[in-house]
Amino acid sequence: MTFIELRHSGITIASIFWGLWLFPLGILVVRSRFIPRVLGYLLFVAGIGYLANVFTSFVLPAYASAVGGVAMALEMGELPIIFWLAIWGARPRAALIER
Repeated sequence: MTFIELRHSGITIASIFWGLWLFPLGILVVRSRFIPRVLGYLLFVAGIGYLANVFTSFVLPAYASAVGGVAMALEMGELPIIFWLAIWGARPRAALIER
């Protein structure tokens, strides 16, 4: 049981970095003219969700389940960039110029 708890704590610590890397990516997306700016702002929101979840897990564990539900909704801000890159980002460059 101790190792299961350690694994959970390790994943929580790793999610700090999952959230922090979304901020530079969000800055790049906002500055890009290739990807819509709103997706960059959604990346910021997702990063805040990850960090809020980690903060409450370690500092305020009594509220971790309540904040976890809200943070999960915020973390869904990561999905639109994935879909946008998979659908529109895979197009050849010539197809984008012809529009």
